[in-house]
Amino acid sequence: IIIDVGEGRDIHPRDKQTVARRLARWALAKDYGMEIAHQSPRYRSMEIKGNKAMITFGHVGAGLYSFDVANPKGFAVCGKDKKFVWAQTRIVGKNQVEVWAEGVTPTQVRYAWAANPVCTLMSREGLPATPFRTDDFKMVTEGK
Repeated sequence: IIIDVGEGRDIHPRDKQTVARRLARWALAKDYGMEIAHQSPRYRSMEIKGNKAMITFGHVGAGLYSFDVANPKGFAVCGKDKKFVWAQTRIVGKNQVEVWAEGVTPTQVRYAWAANPVCTLMSREGLPATPFRTDDFKMVTEGK
């Protein structure tokens, strides 16, 4: 809920008001029964169409948008070689993002998959999309 408001080396975000507003939305929806968007957009599915991946999100409220830039940043794709590269994106419709990279036929996608990620994909209510990965590749920090 606060992936976009923290600082890279500090677990305590300075922007307490944004955190409070988002937590208040959650309380109003869950505890008081208000019909209000309170969950961040969340990965639902991926479909490969040629050299592009179509990512579908749930919990998008009034729809997706890209904060502060024309198209969402923070997406990476890989092909069969399992080497991730930064991707280009375009929001297509209320709940989908098209993802591609030059010269890659995508098999997997990651979004905001970093310790201090760039994450510009939001719901129109101002809730940041949650980080995700479609792959199950062994990570370098996992046992061998």
